[in-house]
Amino acid sequence: MRRLLACLVVGLIGISPALAFDAGTEDVLDRMKVGKLVPITEIATLMRNAERWCYIEQEGSCSWSDIYLEVTDEGATYEIGNAWDADYDVIFTDHGTFEENRYICETGYDWVPTLRAINRADGTAVNGRPLWSLKTEIGEGRSEGIDCYDYILKGSDTAAETITLLQRQFTDGVTDPTNDVTVTLHFNADTAAALTWYY
Repeated sequence: MRRLLACLVVGLIGISPALAFDAGTEDVLDRMKVGKLVPITEIATLMRNAERWCYIEQEGSCSWSDIYLEVTDEGATYEIGNAWDADYDVIFTDHGTFEENRYICETGYDWVPTLRAINRADGTAVNGRPLWSLKTEIGEGRSEGIDCYDYILKGSDTAAETITLLQRQFTDGVTDPTNDVTVTLHFNADTAAALTWYY
């Protein structure tokens, strides 16, 4: 009888579903409701735990994406990647501060010196004069405005290990719904690593 029970236990262990989200992320989902604003303290947990944030995702490709490198009580440092044009993908590091337990806000940090570029055709690094030229072009077109962002929970998918948020942009305290974008948070490292950027 003991042997039969042991076999049953082993069998159940083999078929029981693995937890898709870490405990901290599960706690956030337990406290939040779909359609409601997510406090920035909860967003900070999602920033720490997600592998990549993919904006306006289409068939495994992102308009742009964030990887949160460091998250503190005061703000976050993150790596942004996107397709700059048909030839180049660009990646740079920016900083944001948490405000009013609601927003993450830009700081005006000059991220252009951190910019790296990749040839879209073959994935090789862009260096030397082509990189300098690209940095100059991007730097000259950089906006001086300071934007803040908050997030509404849209849903979660345990099997896919994703959470979906609506990001709203505020400039001088005013938001324009045409700037709202959907962001998919990927918690599976393999899925996140496979994401690309479309142009």
